[in-house]
Amino acid sequence: MAAAASAAGQRRCDECHEVSQLGHQGEFGTDYATNWYCERCWSSWEIDAVSAATEARKRRLRGQRASLVESLRCTTSGAVSVYGVPSLPPHWPRLLAVPQPKEDRSGGSSSSCSGSVGNLSGLLDSMHISTLAGALRRRILELWAEVLPRTPPATGAGAAAVEDFEGLFGAIVGSKSFKRFWVGPDRAPFVLPSLPSVRGALSLKDVVRGLAAAVGNGRRKPCETALTLTDGAEFRCPVGLPPVRTAAELREVLQFGTVFLNTASLHWRSLAIICLAASATLHFPTNINVYVTGPGRKISTDVHTDNHDVFVLHTEGAKHWKVYPPPARGPGLAHPLYRGKGEDRLLPSELAEPLLDVVLRPGEVLFVPMGFPHYTSTVDLAGAAAPGADAAAGAAPEISVHVTLGISTADYDFSLGGLRRALLAFLGEDAGLDEAGLPDSAYWRLLSPVPVGCLSPAATRRAPDPKAGLLQHIAGELRRALLAAEQERWEDIDEEQFRSASEQVIARHLVRQLTILESQEEGYLEVAGAPDGIFLARGPEESCSDFRRSMLEHQAVEDERKRRRAAPCDERFVRRVDPADGAARTKPELRELYGKRGFSPAQIDAYWDEQCKQVYPGDEPPRELVEELERAGESCEALLYFLRRRTPHLHTGREQATRRRPPPEQWIKVDEWDIVD
Repeated sequence: MAAAASAAGQRRCDECHEVSQLGHQGEFGTDYATNWYCERCWSSWEIDAVSAATEARKRRLRGQRASLVESLRCTTSGAVSVYGVPSLPPHWPRLLAVPQPKEDRSGGSSSSCSGSVGNLSGLLDSMHISTLAGALRRRILELWAEVLPRTPPATGAGAAAVEDFEGLFGAIVGSKSFKRFWVGPDRAPFVLPSLPSVRGALSLKDVVRGLAAAVGNGRRKPCETALTLTDGAEFRCPVGLPPVRTAAELREVLQFGTVFLNTASLHWRSLAIICLAASATLHFPTNINVYVTGPGRKISTDVHTDNHDVFVLHTEGAKHWKVYPPPARGPGLAHPLYRGKGEDRLLPSELAEPLLDVVLRPGEVLFVPMGFPHYTSTVDLAGAAAPGADAAAGAAPEISVHVTLGISTADYDFSLGGLRRALLAFLGEDAGLDEAGLPDSAYWRLLSPVPVGCLSPAATRRAPDPKAGLLQHIAGELRRALLAAEQERWEDIDEEQFRSASEQVIARHLVRQLTILESQEEGYLEVAGAPDGIFLARGPEESCSDFRRSMLEHQAVEDERKRRRAAPCDERFVRRVDPADGAARTKPELRELYGKRGFSPAQIDAYWDEQCKQVYPGDEPPRELVEELERAGESCEALLYFLRRRTPHLHTGREQATRRRPPPEQWIKVDEWDIVD
């Protein structure tokens, strides 16, 4: 369906009639579909199209401005009498709280955590880093000089303590350097050296103990767990993990891929403690997923972006990470925060040189901002033994365990873009946004977190009326972001009317943020009180917090849904071959892909019916394969049988070589998982 480039042989352009080798076929579904145009003509039209789109966008925004001015006037003419002064709950001051710098905890010794430039530089050199782009080395050392002297030593013998992680995140948030890594044009990844509290946060033994405890408590698994199968190219899919009772079972499964455990912080005590500490200092919702990978895994996770900022806390083994700057945005591409997921593939040609190439070892920390592509592997880890540890001769490589702490801002709409949508909805105005027409600086600015906590200026906290100061500061940041994104719509708007309306919206937004924080923290406090000190096996019916109960109930429903066989011809799961590139897609995937390219639903449905080839007669996969997959979800023995038979090339004992895409008739989709027949 997409316009196809041709470089084979000489062809005559149907526009200028010149002969050329390079050119494009006319767009599918138009009167020009059978024509061919040279590169020069095609490029000139693209330039003209961009200019025309820019002018059309400006005209549309100017037209929206007139309606916006009237809505602001009507809404704010009696704002104080109708809506009252914006109110916040009594505990709102927590949104301004920033941990105060504490004394240097190194005690003036020559500790590796002292602020000496020489010590810190040597400590950075001792990390297993291959690439550190541009000024990152200097910036990381500046961050370390502010953070490490104020990071407390671990208080317990391997057991996570709230004060350990409150001290760690307090030191990070209290750093002036951290803000530049987190928001603004200088966003970037960074690393921290091995910290005792992180090293003891979660072990493989703890993971197995939790998985087995859930089975012993009458449940298949504690949370959403799956095995990610990938060859780094065409083949990629998650397969639901069956009940796991022993470390031996888990090790066998890990020979084929990476096991992940979503929302693990609702079960493991140490992870709940980390979430409590992070949300108390950053003031945004938090969640932890766990990733377990065996040694020798060529591709642990494919290159992708995330829709939230993450702290990676590495607890056991070693893992190789590469982090890249955000790739270019463009029409027809997936959302920048969801690249490399679902049907999308992030191609090597889209990636710049890595900003950071590092092998993480136990206790080390990596920060990855939202939208920054990254991938992981557990090969080529020579010389990456744990800090201070001597690798025993002939010792088997350790299994890698890391926890990913997600800081939810844009994905919860706690961003300037979220405030924009809320404000326009409050005014009854169209909240649609031409994201493709935005410059990168304006686009990423709208995704910036609502400026609370360390993102708010110190003057706001010292103001005679801190609440008014906070609302005014956020309103000012919002207006600047709106002018950068849609200048023709927001310029010359009455400042007092804008402030009055936006502060009402901001106050409601902050109330929602506080409510979610309190609800999450109630759930994490329940987990932090786990009787055995490691894992809370309590199911939804026994949970005493509404947040945890609702999350577990939702997971149970989803788990049951995934175990049920899909209804025949359910369009969510039936795949057909797209003749444009030979990929097997479902109709919803086809609609998403080609809808972004301007095709109507009727055109896409006709394309599906008339040109896309059925993978199986009657769109039904072989019964034997479906039943085999269903059995694989019930026991590790059945899963291993399935993996050895269907995906033997992914075993770590083999090359894990990228295989050529199998013929479409060998692909099916059962529920949400792609399987090779």
